[in-house]
Amino acid sequence: MSGALASDARPPAPAGEAPLEWSFNPWRERPGAAALAAVLTLGLCVIVLAARQSFVLTVALCLAAAGALAPALTPLYCRVDESGLARRGPLGWERRIWSEIRRAALRAGGLFLSPYAERHWLDPYRGMFLPLPRAERERLSAALRPRLERHGL
Repeated sequence: MSGALASDARPPAPAGEAPLEWSFNPWRERPGAAALAAVLTLGLCVIVLAARQSFVLTVALCLAAAGALAPALTPLYCRVDESGLARRGPLGWERRIWSEIRRAALRAGGLFLSPYAERHWLDPYRGMFLPLPRAERERLSAALRPRLERHGL
């Protein structure tokens, strides 16, 4: 073997296994939280406008407020395939290959992935959360479990 231990070998994915894809729309899943985030974003922008700062600073602060609340406002598209996991949000794709993931937790709301084997203070910043839509939660959880097990997670 060329540098790989036999215990490191992962069983191959079943032949013809299609990528697992789904979308999550916070306006459909949690309309109250999405509406609150929209009102907060608008309120923060009004406060920034009332400060009468330069145009560039005002735009930057309004974009920062919108960016901070974007997960509660914008749809996500998620994908799990043989190369790893990915989600597409308002700013593009965020990807994790399987070898970068040390821990995965399938929770009621979705799948949390971390590059750390144990809980770490950087988990909220380096980890990735793939939310599962309520209507498909059982089906997606059942499809995700064998894929995670195949990669030792």
